[in-house]
Amino acid sequence: MHNLNLKYTKHCNLRCQQRGISIDVIDFIVEHGKFKNSHRDKKYYINKKILNKLKHKHRTFLKKFEKQVLKTGVILNKDTVITAFKIQGNFIWN
Repeated sequence: MHNLNLKYTKHCNLRCQQRGISIDVIDFIVEHGKFKNSHRDKKYYINKKILNKLKHKHRTFLKKFEKQVLKTGVILNKDTVITAFKIQGNFIWN
């Protein structure tokens, strides 16, 4: 799972610590999630439909992190994670 070679900005590390988001969750979302373009960056997320497809293959990981995976978004610029955030309510993915 950790073959992405992502770099994390200081901002990302700080926000993850403040928001209680695991680096493993960020890697999982980037590797398996969908993304939307946002200027030059990409916003990654995993919705329930994607999660249900992944449940059997990644059972042990999702048992521990399912809620966190569903409620976290990641902004990536090439191979650098800019920030991670909690998705609250209906998030507009534009």
